[in-house]
Amino acid sequence: MTKESSVAYRLYLVQREVIKYYNRIKLKPYNLSYQHYLVLMVLLESGPTPVLQLGEKLAFQSGTITPIIKKMEARGLIERERMKQDERIVQMRLTDEGHELIIQLNHIPEEVLAFSSLTPREYTTLMHITRKIVSNMRY
Repeated sequence: MTKESSVAYRLYLVQREVIKYYNRIKLKPYNLSYQHYLVLMVLLESGPTPVLQLGEKLAFQSGTITPIIKKMEARGLIERERMKQDERIVQMRLTDEGHELIIQLNHIPEEVLAFSSLTPREYTTLMHITRKIVSNMRY
């Protein structure tokens, strides 16, 4: 088997190209990275989220999530708050500025999909296949 016929290699290439497109074309005007964008999306969907859970939802390692949070906090997009029930737990939440920004970026996934030239049927198939791979590869 060659790398070109390897599923893992093809998925790696797709991921790399999609993230590069987001970073260089879609998010650069907003001075955001793809990782920052994902944090904003998760916090919009989930509301205030403990740092540990945020890292898990995004599959970030603990060493990755901390610098991302610090940069986003310094920019005023998110803020930390200690949970009243257990002050050891720090959760992140969107600031008003972060909320407004992610709402402004709401159009991006559709634009990226359009740029990919996938048909609606291909998109549905891709989503089904990727969900299946992820659920079957978990150990």
